Amino acid sequence: MFAAWRFKLKEAETALTQGRLEHAAAILQADELLTYLPIKQMLAQVAVAAGKRAAERSERGEFDAAWRDLEQSKQWAGETNEFLAAERGVVDAALADVVRSLAADDSNGALARIDALARRQVKIGTLDSLREVARRLQSASKLRERAIFAEAIEQLQAAVAIRPDLPQLEELLKRAREASEQSRVAQEQLHVALATNDWTQTLSLAEQILQISPQCRLARNARRQAWSEVGGQLGDSRVARDTQPWSSSLRRNRDDEDEGTSGARFLLWVDAVGGYLVCLGDEIVIGQSHPGNQVDVPIQADIRRRHVSIRRQGEGYVLDPLAANENFAGAAAQRQGRVRIDGKEIKAPALLNDGDEFELGEGVRLRFRKPHALSASARLEILSSHRTHPFADAVLLMAESAVLGPKWQNHVICRDWATDVVLYRQEENLFCRAMESLEIDGRLQEGRGRLSVRSRIVGPDFSLSLEPVG
Repeated sequence: MFAAWRFKLKEAETALTQGRLEHAAAILQADELLTYLPIKQMLAQVAVAAGKRAAERSERGEFDAAWRDLEQSKQWAGETNEFLAAERGVVDAALADVVRSLAADDSNGALARIDALARRQVKIGTLDSLREVARRLQSASKLRERAIFAEAIEQLQAAVAIRPDLPQLEELLKRAREASEQSRVAQEQLHVALATNDWTQTLSLAEQILQISPQCRLARNARRQAWSEVGGQLGDSRVARDTQPWSSSLRRNRDDEDEGTSGARFLLWVDAVGGYLVCLGDEIVIGQSHPGNQVDVPIQADIRRRHVSIRRQGEGYVLDPLAANENFAGAAAQRQGRVRIDGKEIKAPALLNDGDEFELGEGVRLRFRKPHALSASARLEILSSHRTHPFADAVLLMAESAVLGPKWQNHVICRDWATDVVLYRQEENLFCRAMESLEIDGRLQEGRGRLSVRSRIVGPDFSLSLEPVG
């Protein structure tokens, strides 16, 4: 008679072939089946497959899922040679991701990835040196922003000395030296322009320096003095001639709906603060970043292509779990499509409250904020290590206005600014408003001006720019 455990073995083998590893392991571990040697051997094969899947996921940057696979592999078969090889592959991929962040001069991102490895208790000698390099780069970046190039270069030289095997650091050092020379020449010319009261040249040189070092006190003071002396509009700049009207990009049309997006989007880059993906539609869709998958907020993660929508209703927002009620084969696929608010799974639309944290799939965590009492706009903060595509520090769901400034209740907190700056919508146009004069695309405006799809806005102690998406 064919033993019952052999049927279970066959069932687990089928699940393994189909890639349903968790299901296969659950079958093998039930009803004391592990007393049979073939069952143990099959569970070891499932563990090896989990290690291979972990390596594949780490290569795609899905590190949370990769670590979960490794944990399961260890649970099912222990620290076998195959497990150790898979673990090394994931660690190597994570280290390569750290190096890519360093090469992009993203020291904050590199430190976050290093901390994630440390929490996993990864014991590798290079981790401490990478952390020290990231801190040196972080210090150098802050010094460059203030135009203190000599000390910034010293920090970069120290980073190169710590890890001479990383040519990316030499490239960052080279670029810092080039920026230092450009800043030095521009500052010398700025002193001449100030001495001769050439205010047009002063503004041009100050902006050139601030492009390199946004926190340069000399350039900021010079620009403020020039504005007070000019007291009127400057001629059109090259930037202004090259831009396009904003109104066409604010219109919602059928093409947008066919592509799966809900309205106009743009990137808002705030110098020395960060980048923000601004969505203007009343409803946005969040989903997986995948070629051909057009959603408003694409996230590089193992989630569904159209996972949730967030819909603005009056002054509130509703989270709709688009993927939660779809039928997926296997427990892992079902977990991939789930949506949880503050740890509680939802399958129907739910009202979001300020401060709510919600999770998509396994590990993509976001926080909903509606901080400003006088604006219906909201902010989505990404709490996990996942990235949007294109990359942004947060997502702004812009209703009638978005407020930037030093107050904690602003949509974008800019701690070093003296006053607030407001982006607001009027019919199909976008405008910027401030308490004092500001320059928009090379033209001096008295506190208010219309924006285009590629506008550059400069104030006495701030600068920001817009960039279309796609």
